[in-house]
Amino acid sequence: MKYEERWEIVDDLGEGGQGKVYRVIDKKKFDIKSKILPGIKDALHWMGVSTEHKENHYPTFREKVFELIKAENPNNHGALKILHKPQDARDASLAEKRIKREVEAMSNAHHPNLIKFLDADPDGKWFVSQFYPNRTLADRLDIFKGDFIGALKAIRPLVEGVGELHINKIVHRDIKPQNIFLGAKNNLVMGDFGLVFFVDNQHTRISESFENVGSRDWMPIWAQGMRIEDLSYTFDVYSLAKTIWSMVSGLPVLQAWYFDRLPFNVEKLFPGGPGIEFANSLFKKCMTQEEEDCAFKYAPSLLEEIDKILAIHGNYGGEFRPKTLRPCTVCHLGVYTPTVFDHRNLTDVRNFGLEPRGSQTFRIYACSRCGHVQLFSFNSDRIPDAWNK
Repeated sequence: MKYEERWEIVDDLGEGGQGKVYRVIDKKKFDIKSKILPGIKDALHWMGVSTEHKENHYPTFREKVFELIKAENPNNHGALKILHKPQDARDASLAEKRIKREVEAMSNAHHPNLIKFLDADPDGKWFVSQFYPNRTLADRLDIFKGDFIGALKAIRPLVEGVGELHINKIVHRDIKPQNIFLGAKNNLVMGDFGLVFFVDNQHTRISESFENVGSRDWMPIWAQGMRIEDLSYTFDVYSLAKTIWSMVSGLPVLQAWYFDRLPFNVEKLFPGGPGIEFANSLFKKCMTQEEEDCAFKYAPSLLEEIDKILAIHGNYGGEFRPKTLRPCTVCHLGVYTPTVFDHRNLTDVRNFGLEPRGSQTFRIYACSRCGHVQLFSFNSDRIPDAWNK
Protein backbone atom coordinates (compact mmCIF):
# COMPACT_ATOMS: atom_id res chain seq x y z
CA MET A 1 0.00 0.00 0.00
CA LYS A 2 1.26 3.48 -0.90
CA TYR A 3 0.98 6.16 1.75
CA GLU A 4 -0.72 8.48 -0.76
CA GLU A 5 -3.79 6.25 -0.71
CA ARG A 6 -4.59 7.31 2.85
CA TRP A 7 -2.34 10.22 3.83
CA GLU A 8 -2.17 13.73 2.38
CA ILE A 9 1.04 15.70 3.02
CA VAL A 10 0.40 19.22 4.36
CA ASP A 11 3.83 20.27 5.69
CA ASP A 12 7.52 19.35 5.66
CA LEU A 13 8.77 18.69 9.22
CA GLY A 14 12.42 17.96 8.53
CA GLU A 15 15.02 15.53 7.25
CA GLY A 16 17.61 13.23 8.80
CA GLY A 17 20.26 10.81 7.67
CA GLN A 18 17.78 8.01 7.08
CA GLY A 19 14.71 9.81 5.77
CA LYS A 20 12.25 12.71 5.76
CA VAL A 21 9.30 13.51 8.03
CA TYR A 22 6.06 15.21 6.96
CA ARG A 23 2.88 16.37 8.66
CA VAL A 24 -0.07 14.54 7.13
CA ILE A 25 -3.88 14.34 7.24
CA ASP A 26 -5.85 11.10 7.19
CA LYS A 27 -7.95 11.27 4.01
CA LYS A 28 -10.30 8.62 5.40
CA LYS A 29 -11.39 11.19 7.99
CA PHE A 30 -10.83 14.47 6.14
CA ASP A 31 -10.75 14.32 2.33
CA ILE A 32 -10.05 17.99 1.71
CA LYS A 33 -9.30 17.93 -2.02
CA SER A 34 -12.02 15.50 -3.16
CA LYS A 35 -14.90 16.28 -0.80
CA ILE A 36 -14.52 19.24 1.57
CA LEU A 37 -13.28 21.97 -0.80
CA PRO A 38 -15.53 20.90 -3.73
CA GLY A 39 -18.48 20.86 -1.29
CA ILE A 40 -17.70 24.42 -0.15
CA LYS A 41 -17.25 25.63 -3.72
CA ASP A 42 -20.51 24.05 -4.86
CA ALA A 43 -22.48 25.47 -1.93
CA LEU A 44 -21.08 28.97 -2.53
CA HIS A 45 -22.09 28.76 -6.16
CA TRP A 46 -25.72 27.89 -5.44
CA MET A 47 -25.99 30.34 -2.53
CA GLY A 48 -25.23 33.11 -5.01
CA VAL A 49 -28.01 32.12 -7.40
CA SER A 50 -31.06 33.08 -5.36
CA THR A 51 -32.39 33.54 -1.83
CA GLU A 52 -34.10 30.14 -2.03
CA HIS A 53 -30.86 28.41 -3.03
CA LYS A 54 -29.00 30.32 -0.32
CA GLU A 55 -31.34 28.96 2.36
CA ASN A 56 -31.17 25.43 0.94
CA HIS A 57 -27.37 25.24 0.57
CA TYR A 58 -26.24 27.17 3.66
CA PRO A 59 -26.40 24.06 5.94
CA THR A 60 -24.10 22.20 3.52
CA PHE A 61 -21.71 25.18 3.38
CA ARG A 62 -21.65 25.41 7.19
CA GLU A 63 -21.04 21.65 7.56
CA LYS A 64 -18.13 21.65 5.09
CA VAL A 65 -16.51 24.71 6.73
CA PHE A 66 -16.63 22.99 10.12
CA GLU A 67 -15.06 19.88 8.54
CA LEU A 68 -12.28 22.03 7.10
CA ILE A 69 -11.62 23.64 10.50
CA LYS A 70 -11.33 20.18 12.07
CA ALA A 71 -9.06 19.02 9.26
CA GLU A 72 -6.74 21.98 9.83
CA ASN A 73 -6.49 21.26 13.56
CA PRO A 74 -2.93 19.88 14.14
CA ASN A 75 -4.29 17.51 16.79
CA ASN A 76 -5.94 15.57 13.96
CA HIS A 77 -2.70 15.19 12.00
CA GLY A 78 0.00 12.54 11.84
CA ALA A 79 3.77 12.47 11.25
CA LEU A 80 4.82 10.49 8.17
CA LYS A 81 8.38 9.15 8.11
CA ILE A 82 9.70 8.05 4.70
CA LEU A 83 13.11 6.48 4.16
CA HIS A 84 15.41 7.97 1.59
CA LYS A 85 15.80 6.16 -1.69
CA PRO A 86 18.74 3.70 -1.58
CA GLN A 87 21.03 6.02 -3.52
CA ASP A 88 20.27 8.90 -1.09
CA ALA A 89 20.58 7.07 2.24
CA ARG A 90 23.87 6.74 4.11
CA ASP A 91 23.24 2.99 4.48
CA ALA A 92 20.12 1.86 2.63
CA SER A 93 20.18 -1.74 3.85
CA LEU A 94 20.60 -0.68 7.46
CA ALA A 95 17.89 1.97 7.04
CA GLU A 96 15.40 -0.67 5.87
CA LYS A 97 16.14 -2.90 8.82
CA ARG A 98 15.89 0.03 11.20
CA ILE A 99 12.46 1.12 10.07
CA LYS A 100 11.16 -2.46 10.38
CA ARG A 101 12.64 -2.62 13.85
CA GLU A 102 11.10 0.74 14.76
CA VAL A 103 7.69 -0.41 13.51
CA GLU A 104 7.98 -3.60 15.55
CA ALA A 105 8.98 -1.73 18.70
CA MET A 106 6.21 0.85 18.34
CA SER A 107 3.61 -1.79 17.55
CA ASN A 108 4.44 -3.71 20.72
CA ALA A 109 4.67 -0.63 22.95
CA HIS A 110 1.29 0.07 24.54
CA HIS A 111 1.70 2.99 26.93
CA PRO A 112 0.17 6.51 26.78
CA ASN A 113 3.61 8.10 27.12
CA LEU A 114 5.14 6.20 24.20
CA ILE A 115 4.38 7.67 20.79
CA LYS A 116 1.32 6.17 19.09
CA PHE A 117 1.62 4.22 15.89
CA LEU A 118 -1.13 5.00 13.32
CA ASP A 119 -0.16 3.26 10.09
CA ALA A 120 2.86 1.58 8.46
CA ASP A 121 4.26 -0.27 5.52
CA PRO A 122 7.78 -1.45 6.39
CA ASP A 123 8.26 -2.89 2.91
CA GLY A 124 7.24 0.47 1.46
CA LYS A 125 9.70 2.10 3.86
CA TRP A 126 7.27 4.45 5.62
CA PHE A 127 5.12 4.75 8.74
CA VAL A 128 2.85 7.32 10.36
CA SER A 129 2.90 8.19 14.05
CA GLN A 130 0.91 10.70 16.07
CA PHE A 131 1.77 14.35 15.43
CA TYR A 132 2.49 16.70 18.35
CA PRO A 133 2.03 20.39 17.41
CA ASN A 134 3.68 21.59 20.64
CA ARG A 135 6.98 20.19 19.36
CA THR A 136 9.58 18.73 21.72
CA LEU A 137 10.84 19.21 25.25
CA ALA A 138 14.07 20.63 23.79
CA ASP A 139 12.04 23.54 22.41
CA ARG A 140 10.55 24.33 25.85
CA LEU A 141 13.23 23.80 28.46
CA ASP A 142 11.79 26.74 30.40
CA ILE A 143 8.67 24.84 31.50
CA PHE A 144 10.18 23.02 34.50
CA LYS A 145 13.22 25.23 35.09
CA GLY A 146 14.04 25.33 38.82
CA ASP A 147 11.15 22.98 39.67
CA PHE A 148 12.67 19.58 40.50
CA ILE A 149 9.45 18.11 41.89
CA GLY A 150 7.45 19.40 38.92
CA ALA A 151 9.98 17.81 36.56
CA LEU A 152 9.75 14.47 38.38
CA LYS A 153 5.96 14.52 38.24
CA ALA A 154 6.06 15.27 34.52
CA ILE A 155 8.65 12.66 33.59
CA ARG A 156 7.35 9.92 35.88
CA PRO A 157 4.81 8.51 33.35
CA LEU A 158 7.48 8.58 30.64
CA VAL A 159 9.90 6.62 32.88
CA GLU A 160 7.06 4.15 33.38
CA GLY A 161 6.75 3.89 29.59
CA VAL A 162 10.49 3.25 29.18
CA GLY A 163 10.08 0.62 31.90
CA GLU A 164 7.57 -1.13 29.63
CA LEU A 165 10.23 -1.19 26.90
CA HIS A 166 12.77 -2.67 29.31
CA ILE A 167 10.33 -5.32 30.48
CA ASN A 168 9.94 -6.24 26.80
CA LYS A 169 13.74 -6.44 26.51
CA ILE A 170 14.11 -3.27 24.44
CA VAL A 171 16.73 -0.55 25.03
CA HIS A 172 15.67 2.77 23.51
CA ARG A 173 19.23 4.12 23.10
CA ASP A 174 18.31 7.69 22.19
CA ILE A 175 16.46 9.31 25.10
CA LYS A 176 16.93 13.08 25.05
CA PRO A 177 14.73 16.22 25.12
CA GLN A 178 14.83 16.40 21.30
CA ASN A 179 13.05 13.02 21.14
CA ILE A 180 10.42 13.78 23.79
CA PHE A 181 7.23 15.40 22.51
CA LEU A 182 4.94 17.74 24.43
CA GLY A 183 1.28 16.79 24.58
CA ALA A 184 -1.71 19.12 24.90
CA LYS A 185 -1.18 19.58 28.65
CA ASN A 186 2.62 19.42 28.50
CA ASN A 187 2.56 15.69 29.17
CA LEU A 188 5.75 14.05 27.90
CA VAL A 189 5.68 11.43 25.16
CA MET A 190 8.72 9.40 24.11
CA GLY A 191 9.26 9.30 20.36
CA ASP A 192 11.83 8.30 17.74
CA PHE A 193 12.33 4.57 18.19
CA GLY A 194 14.82 4.44 15.32
CA LEU A 195 17.76 3.39 17.50
CA VAL A 196 16.02 0.75 19.64
CA PHE A 197 18.01 -2.39 20.34
CA PHE A 198 16.48 -5.73 21.25
CA VAL A 199 18.29 -7.44 24.10
CA ASP A 200 16.38 -10.66 23.39
CA ASN A 201 18.69 -13.18 21.70
CA GLN A 202 15.91 -14.11 19.29
CA HIS A 203 16.54 -10.84 17.45
CA THR A 204 19.56 -10.93 15.17
CA ARG A 205 22.05 -8.12 15.26
CA ILE A 206 21.15 -5.57 12.61
CA SER A 207 24.06 -3.14 12.72
CA GLU A 208 27.80 -2.98 13.00
CA SER A 209 29.23 -3.80 16.42
CA PHE A 210 30.80 -0.39 16.92
CA GLU A 211 28.10 1.67 15.25
CA ASN A 212 27.24 4.88 17.14
CA VAL A 213 24.86 3.65 19.82
CA GLY A 214 23.17 6.93 20.74
CA SER A 215 23.49 10.73 20.87
CA ARG A 216 26.88 11.76 22.24
CA ASP A 217 25.71 14.43 24.70
CA TRP A 218 23.09 12.12 26.25
CA MET A 219 24.85 8.77 26.41
CA PRO A 220 27.07 7.56 29.28
CA ILE A 221 30.80 7.89 28.86
CA TRP A 222 31.24 4.18 29.50
CA ALA A 223 29.09 3.34 26.43
CA GLN A 224 31.36 5.12 23.96
CA GLY A 225 33.05 2.53 21.78
CA MET A 226 30.90 -0.24 23.26
CA ARG A 227 29.48 -2.98 21.06
CA ILE A 228 25.73 -2.64 20.58
CA GLU A 229 25.07 -6.18 21.74
CA ASP A 230 26.78 -5.34 25.06
CA LEU A 231 24.37 -2.53 25.90
CA SER A 232 22.21 -2.79 29.00
CA TYR A 233 19.18 -0.92 30.33
CA THR A 234 21.44 1.34 32.42
CA PHE A 235 22.13 3.19 29.15
CA ASP A 236 18.53 4.50 29.21
CA VAL A 237 18.63 5.15 32.97
CA TYR A 238 21.64 7.44 32.49
CA SER A 239 19.92 9.32 29.65
CA LEU A 240 16.69 9.70 31.64
CA ALA A 241 18.60 11.26 34.53
CA LYS A 242 20.35 13.67 32.17
CA THR A 243 16.97 14.61 30.73
CA ILE A 244 15.64 15.36 34.23
CA TRP A 245 18.72 17.51 34.86
CA SER A 246 18.07 19.44 31.62
CA MET A 247 14.42 19.99 32.57
CA VAL A 248 15.39 21.42 35.97
CA SER A 249 18.44 23.41 34.87
CA GLY A 250 16.85 24.75 31.69
CA LEU A 251 20.19 24.11 29.97
CA PRO A 252 20.55 22.11 26.73
CA VAL A 253 23.81 20.28 27.49
CA LEU A 254 25.54 18.79 30.54
CA GLN A 255 29.23 18.09 30.15
CA ALA A 256 29.83 14.41 30.87
CA TRP A 257 28.43 13.55 34.35
CA TYR A 258 29.44 16.85 36.02
CA PHE A 259 26.01 17.61 37.48
CA ASP A 260 27.49 18.69 40.84
CA ARG A 261 29.84 21.28 39.37
CA LEU A 262 29.10 24.87 38.47
CA PRO A 263 27.52 26.03 36.25
CA PHE A 264 25.54 22.75 36.15
CA ASN A 265 24.71 22.22 39.84
CA VAL A 266 20.93 22.75 40.10
CA GLU A 267 21.04 22.78 43.91
CA LYS A 268 23.30 25.84 43.68
CA LEU A 269 21.38 27.39 40.78
CA PHE A 270 17.97 27.13 42.47
CA PRO A 271 18.44 27.09 46.27
CA GLY A 272 15.11 26.70 48.01
CA GLY A 273 13.37 25.29 44.94
CA PRO A 274 10.72 22.56 45.47
CA GLY A 275 12.52 19.39 46.51
CA ILE A 276 15.80 20.62 45.04
CA GLU A 277 17.70 19.05 47.94
CA PHE A 278 16.94 15.61 46.45
CA ALA A 279 18.29 16.40 42.98
CA ASN A 280 22.01 15.68 43.17
CA SER A 281 21.54 12.52 45.23
CA LEU A 282 19.29 11.16 42.46
CA PHE A 283 21.68 12.18 39.70
CA LYS A 284 24.61 10.63 41.58
CA LYS A 285 22.87 7.25 41.49
CA CYS A 286 22.28 7.42 37.72
CA MET A 287 24.93 9.53 35.99
CA THR A 288 28.04 7.57 36.87
CA GLN A 289 31.49 7.37 35.32
CA GLU A 290 31.42 3.57 35.50
CA GLU A 291 28.41 1.45 34.55
CA GLU A 292 28.66 -0.80 37.61
CA ASP A 293 28.19 2.25 39.85
CA CYS A 294 24.72 2.99 38.43
CA ALA A 295 22.29 2.19 41.25
CA PHE A 296 19.33 1.43 38.97
CA LYS A 297 19.77 -1.36 36.48
CA TYR A 298 16.59 -0.60 34.54
CA ALA A 299 13.81 2.00 34.36
CA PRO A 300 11.36 0.36 36.83
CA SER A 301 14.00 0.73 39.58
CA LEU A 302 14.45 4.41 38.72
CA LEU A 303 10.66 4.78 38.83
CA GLU A 304 10.61 3.42 42.40
CA GLU A 305 13.20 6.01 43.45
CA ILE A 306 11.22 8.82 41.83
CA ASP A 307 8.10 7.67 43.66
CA LYS A 308 9.98 7.69 46.96
CA ILE A 309 11.08 11.29 46.44
CA LEU A 310 7.57 12.38 45.43
CA ALA A 311 6.09 10.60 48.46
CA ILE A 312 8.56 12.25 50.82
CA HIS A 313 7.98 15.69 49.34
CA GLY A 314 4.23 15.12 49.24
CA ASN A 315 4.36 14.63 53.00
CA TYR A 316 6.68 17.65 53.27
CA GLY A 317 9.39 15.44 54.67
CA GLY A 318 13.02 14.98 53.76
CA GLU A 319 16.14 16.62 55.12
CA PHE A 320 15.35 20.01 56.63
CA ARG A 321 17.46 22.89 55.39
CA PRO A 322 16.84 26.48 56.56
CA LYS A 323 16.79 27.92 53.02
CA THR A 324 14.43 25.30 51.62
CA LEU A 325 10.88 26.55 50.99
CA ARG A 326 8.45 24.12 52.64
CA PRO A 327 4.75 24.28 51.67
CA CYS A 328 2.26 24.75 54.51
CA THR A 329 0.64 21.49 55.59
CA VAL A 330 -2.62 23.27 56.50
CA CYS A 331 -3.56 25.79 53.78
CA HIS A 332 -1.13 24.43 51.12
CA LEU A 333 -0.90 28.00 49.76
CA GLY A 334 1.81 29.61 51.85
CA VAL A 335 5.35 28.58 52.84
CA TYR A 336 6.96 28.38 56.25
CA THR A 337 9.17 31.38 57.01
CA PRO A 338 11.38 31.84 60.10
CA THR A 339 9.79 33.57 63.08
CA VAL A 340 12.43 32.52 65.60
CA PHE A 341 15.46 31.55 63.54
CA ASP A 342 18.49 32.12 65.78
CA HIS A 343 18.16 29.50 68.51
CA ARG A 344 20.61 31.47 70.67
CA ASN A 345 18.29 34.49 70.84
CA LEU A 346 16.20 33.62 73.91
CA THR A 347 14.40 36.98 73.80
CA ASP A 348 12.74 36.09 70.50
CA VAL A 349 11.74 32.70 71.91
CA ARG A 350 10.18 34.31 74.99
CA ASN A 351 8.41 36.96 72.88
CA PHE A 352 6.80 34.09 71.00
CA GLY A 353 5.39 32.83 74.29
CA LEU A 354 7.81 30.03 75.16
CA GLU A 355 10.09 29.78 78.17
CA PRO A 356 13.12 27.54 77.46
CA ARG A 357 14.48 25.53 80.40
CA GLY A 358 18.01 24.26 80.80
CA SER A 359 19.79 23.72 77.52
CA GLN A 360 16.59 23.38 75.49
CA THR A 361 15.90 25.97 72.80
CA PHE A 362 13.71 26.37 69.74
CA ARG A 363 13.56 27.28 66.08
CA ILE A 364 10.09 28.38 64.93
CA TYR A 365 8.54 28.77 61.48
CA ALA A 366 5.13 30.26 60.61
CA CYS A 367 3.13 29.97 57.38
CA SER A 368 3.27 33.15 55.30
CA ARG A 369 -0.40 32.69 54.39
CA CYS A 370 -2.41 31.26 57.28
CA GLY A 371 0.01 31.56 60.22
CA HIS A 372 0.26 27.84 61.01
CA VAL A 373 3.37 27.22 63.12
CA GLN A 374 6.04 24.52 63.02
CA LEU A 375 8.24 24.38 66.09
CA PHE A 376 11.59 22.56 66.36
CA SER A 377 13.24 21.89 69.69
CA PHE A 378 16.76 20.69 70.42
CA ASN A 379 19.57 21.01 72.93
CA SER A 380 21.86 23.92 72.14
CA ASP A 381 24.95 21.89 73.05
CA ARG A 382 24.30 19.59 70.06
CA ILE A 383 22.78 21.27 67.01
CA PRO A 384 21.44 18.73 64.46
CA ASP A 385 23.61 18.40 61.36
CA ALA A 386 20.87 19.63 59.02
CA TRP A 387 20.84 23.08 60.66
CA ASN A 388 24.51 23.63 59.87
CA LYS A 389 24.23 22.98 56.09
